[in-house]
Amino acid sequence: MSRRQHQIGVIGAGHWGQNIVRRCADLGVLASVCDPDSAARAEVGRLYPEARLFAAASALLADKIDAVAIAAPAPLHAELALSALAAGKHVFVEKPMALSVDDGERIARAVADSGLQLFVGHILLHHPAIRKLRALVSDGVIGRVWHVRSRRLSLGRVRANESVWWSFAPHDVAVALAIMGEEPHSASATQTGWLSAWLPDTAYADFRFSDGRSAHVEVSWLDPCKSVRLDVFGTEGVLTFEDSLAGQYLTLCMAGAKPDERGEMRTWRGEARTIEGE
Repeated sequence: MSRRQHQIGVIGAGHWGQNIVRRCADLGVLASVCDPDSAARAEVGRLYPEARLFAAASALLADKIDAVAIAAPAPLHAELALSALAAGKHVFVEKPMALSVDDGERIARAVADSGLQLFVGHILLHHPAIRKLRALVSDGVIGRVWHVRSRRLSLGRVRANESVWWSFAPHDVAVALAIMGEEPHSASATQTGWLSAWLPDTAYADFRFSDGRSAHVEVSWLDPCKSVRLDVFGTEGVLTFEDSLAGQYLTLCMAGAKPDERGEMRTWRGEARTIEGE
């Protein structure tokens, strides 16, 4: 007997939600779509006539579906996720899952109480280059990791409902935590709102981990030099993933500092090479 295909409803068919709707349709699991914008619903209906369309999230959650994918504006993520869990639906929610610690903890409790699954869309963790980088770290290629530095800069689309930190940095924080393998014991941050005093456009954060290890994250959507760069510093070398207009590259540079014959620390540099994809 064949297994029944799960049915998914998508909340939000806007700029990013269109991608979620398309992927669900490609996988044959798209059942319904909700968006308050009639034009967005009409476009979904034209492309995917088999999908049931709703203007209100409550109507979609009452539909016969197994799970929901939430791609609504960030300030709505927490309440929509909680409503979906209360309706007995598994949840995929785009980052950020919530905009406050309290809301994040409410969602965590709801997941634990319901026994349902919730997955946050940290897609960078699944990027082939990041997966390769993490595998190399696990294999000890660069020794013990002592610092992670991540920069995500662009002259991009300014958001009206979330700061650059909530829009960009969840990717970088998720990757840094995965590489470090633990949560930080302290963090400090600063942010600047140039276009809006309450909605920062540039942000920096520093994290401290056990044994003196650290991570630094820098994000901005007002930088004309588009660049995504992740550097992972180990005791035996540095792994770098760079995504810019010139292309995507994963490189390994053997370098560091070691004691010389007199016991004094000296820097050293070995070969640098591009890591090819599998």
